[in-house]
Amino acid sequence: MKRTLTVLIFLLSLSSLQAQDSVKVDDGRLLDYYSAQQYTEAVNYLEGFYKPETESKKGLTLLAYAYLMAGRLSEAEKQYLKLNTIDSGNIQVLSGLAAVSSQKGDVQQAKERYEAILAIDSTNFNAIKQLALLSKNALDINRVKYLRKANDLNNADGEIALELSQAYLRMEFYDRASAVLDAALAADSTNLKLLEVKLPVNIAVKKYDLAIETGKFLLAHRDSSVFVLENLGKAYYLSLDYQNALRCFLLTETRSKDKEATYFNIARSYRGIKDYINAVTYLQKAIKTGVSPMAASYYGLLGDSYENLNKNDEADKAYKKGLDFENDGSLLYNIALLYENKRNDKKSAISYYEQYLKTLDKQKQAKLIRFINNKIEELKR
Repeated sequence: MKRTLTVLIFLLSLSSLQAQDSVKVDDGRLLDYYSAQQYTEAVNYLEGFYKPETESKKGLTLLAYAYLMAGRLSEAEKQYLKLNTIDSGNIQVLSGLAAVSSQKGDVQQAKERYEAILAIDSTNFNAIKQLALLSKNALDINRVKYLRKANDLNNADGEIALELSQAYLRMEFYDRASAVLDAALAADSTNLKLLEVKLPVNIAVKKYDLAIETGKFLLAHRDSSVFVLENLGKAYYLSLDYQNALRCFLLTETRSKDKEATYFNIARSYRGIKDYINAVTYLQKAIKTGVSPMAASYYGLLGDSYENLNKNDEADKAYKKGLDFENDGSLLYNIALLYENKRNDKKSAISYYEQYLKTLDKQKQAKLIRFINNKIEELKR
């Protein structure tokens, strides 16, 4: 609908050129092509009346727009440049040129062309909006400035409201984000993209009931994304409804990419309903997930480095700290060697060698087992 309205406005804007051009293009037929997104057909239709080398202002205008919509950017730019020579400073022409630059990926040229529009009309909403959206850095100062200006001009524009509220959310300006979203949602109360941002914003401003209402609405409209479920779970948890919080978090367990946070949220929800057995299970999962699987190896290398510096106490502590994590028994062997060779503590060395033996495979590592057993016997003498 929005695209059709834009095309209709474009066609109506050509009315002033009709008297200057005897060619009878059927605007209704063009509108049908554009409404159906049949842009190539629109180009073919227009080329039946105008050649690309035409000097007709109306023909150039129609062709330039059709080429742009059809993605034939070089041809669109040629027509717009001709128009700009004929009528420099025309905002519609500059907008077309800026759109061509933007689609070609020439961001700097697009910015310059939109800024040229603002030099003519400082309140041109489309130019301000496009300047805001051209920046890829979400927190770029100029981007936020243009977003604010565009929002001031039209606070019902959903795209601008979405981008600006997300920027405010990242900057932790929660009240501002909430105000922007409220204005846009007053114009479009079922905009799911805006409601997805409204959910964490409501939590941030401690409006948990509204957050729950928003989350339930999103779920009812088939948005059962992990993002919605996690935030709805948080809202339930913060409102002390641990049972519903648990239901939400459990639904994200297999889908969430942040397993540590998910396990923690499930664990604390279980604690909320005083199910400490499951709370322990999920806290252990959170701890295990939060620790690098390489932690034991890191501590092993740290201990070995200390040994090479003759800092045996520090080496001992590092090796033993590594035992808190998963390891293949090599840390036990290193500790045993440390006690045997560096600390002359045979009793402790024997203890750690015996623990090391329990990690070995009797069939695959029989030779190593005999070697360790012989060491133990020697140390006992």
